[in-house]
Amino acid sequence: MSISKLFIINYSLFINKSSLIAFVRKEFIHIFRDKRTMMILLLMPIVLIILFGYAITTEIKRVPIAILDQSRDEVTQKMISHFAASEYFDLYKMIDSEEEGQALFRQGKIRMALIVESGKLKGESEIQLLVDATDPNEATQLSAYATQIAVESGKGIVPIISLLYNPQMKGAYNFVPGVMGLILILICAMMTSVGIVKEKEIGTMEVLLVSPMKPVYIIL
Repeated sequence: MSISKLFIINYSLFINKSSLIAFVRKEFIHIFRDKRTMMILLLMPIVLIILFGYAITTEIKRVPIAILDQSRDEVTQKMISHFAASEYFDLYKMIDSEEEGQALFRQGKIRMALIVESGKLKGESEIQLLVDATDPNEATQLSAYATQIAVESGKGIVPIISLLYNPQMKGAYNFVPGVMGLILILICAMMTSVGIVKEKEIGTMEVLLVSPMKPVYIIL
């Protein structure tokens, strides 16, 4: 290969490299000059980290419960105190009837009800756990925590679990609506991006921007 060809190739690579560096530099300047873009780059990740790291969590903490105590003996009182002291549950109210507990479920004020029935034959106390199973994963964890506390409170306590609103423990009832919302958000964002890019490609974006319309109306 001749020296002239090598020079041309090296010069072309230098020009392409310089063009790329200039383009990258231009983009950085454009980003730093736009305050809204800087907010998206710097503020949005911080907000998302805080939300997904601390606010949005699947941990079971301070779940409101109601208790109906028909036994009122020493063992059940000890169990109730354990539920009240647990970090997983928050004693919302001591109820007087099962109908009152059902009303609290329908109002969304509690997610689990504890019904203590007195056993007269063998001196055992049966407790019924009514759990809101709208979210199957949460219902499983609540039942496990409540059963552990009940068993540790006394040997004669027998937990009986009843699942409300979703006894089959089907996750689709809770999963499908969330997926539908996520898909709609993604489609709306993609269609907006595709529409703006298409307007720029055919050269009508400038016409829209100089028209008596705000940019937010164009996006909408």
